[in-house]
Amino acid sequence: MALPGVEITLGSGGLGRVSATDDGIAALLLTGNAVEGKDMLKLDTHYQLSSSKDLSTLGIDSGNNPLVNHEVRSFYAQAGEGAELHLMVVESGTKLTEMVDGASSPLAKLIEAAAGRIKIIGVNRLIPDEGEVDNTQGIDSDAIEAAAKAQQVAENYASKIMPVRIFLPAIKWNGKTGGFAPSECSYNRVAMVLASEGNLQDQFPAAIGMVLGRAAQAEPQQDLGRVKFGSLITGGYFTDGTPFLDKQGLADTLNDAGFIFFLNYPSKNGCYLNGCPMCCSQTDDYAVLNNGRIMDKAMRIAYDTYITEIMDNVKVGADGKLPSGVCSSFESMIENAVASLMNGQISSFKAYVNPAQNILSSSTLQVECSIVPLGVLKTIRVLLSFSNPVLEQ
Repeated sequence: MALPGVEITLGSGGLGRVSATDDGIAALLLTGNAVEGKDMLKLDTHYQLSSSKDLSTLGIDSGNNPLVNHEVRSFYAQAGEGAELHLMVVESGTKLTEMVDGASSPLAKLIEAAAGRIKIIGVNRLIPDEGEVDNTQGIDSDAIEAAAKAQQVAENYASKIMPVRIFLPAIKWNGKTGGFAPSECSYNRVAMVLASEGNLQDQFPAAIGMVLGRAAQAEPQQDLGRVKFGSLITGGYFTDGTPFLDKQGLADTLNDAGFIFFLNYPSKNGCYLNGCPMCCSQTDDYAVLNNGRIMDKAMRIAYDTYITEIMDNVKVGADGKLPSGVCSSFESMIENAVASLMNGQISSFKAYVNPAQNILSSSTLQVECSIVPLGVLKTIRVLLSFSNPVLEQ
């Protein structure tokens, strides 16, 4: 017999796609170096930051940890000082796959150390040896393998009601299209960032801290490409070192391939994101980060709502079925919770408890919940034409 608990199953296919909140609690998993001294930065150790000023407390600067210093500051430039950020730094030579592979990986340790508070995670590294890079598939093969491993870890924690979404760097893009395409994968908890802020240690690392900060600033239903957020930076790059404007002709192809990158809009200054696609088909209900974050939030709410009901008694009628009052009570529990905690973040929510369930035999209550998300305006078509009033008479 299984242990008591609340089990959450995510449905897919329903969209038919061809109070203060902790929704934006983020984490960074980065390569770097330990800092000598008491209370200074130690490797493989969990830290909780609240400001870029915490960098100096840990002895981190641009000299001893250029990537950590840069990424944390980029995060706070977007999320704002005071945002909760969890941090773990691993040895500088660690590959992405090693950082995210398995239950004993640094990624898993970071999620566990934060006790489920983390919702979005950014992973990044500097490459100490250019000879280890193999980007014949378009980006470094290490990043491609890491995407599959990160998905496995994320799925494992989703089953524990600790769901996370992960940003990985599309390292060392070769500047060409036709290679690896995230949209051809099935990793809907992982996104690949092709955007770079610029040169750092003679490399162009992905702008993970910046994108993560934008996600932390945004509400879960909001697309990271939302123009009203404003531009992220004046001038950006791709991870091959090319200025983002130089390859705007590839934007449609890269967007279809499922990468996150910088683009510009005529008459608007600066860099904007093309959106927040995940590493999966566009027909997946969770093909964009905002849909995934909304479902993750609903999952947590459902768990928190029903966990106190476990091992409690439920009255049944003379026919063994659930009375309508009991059904309505369980329906209203989750509907009220969602209405309170997701107000303005979804279009509608409905719960249904089938009264014909055989509770006496199964001791299992099935609650069917459906969410209608908010739409996202990605294209606005305007028809303009001249009109001659005389001809209209």
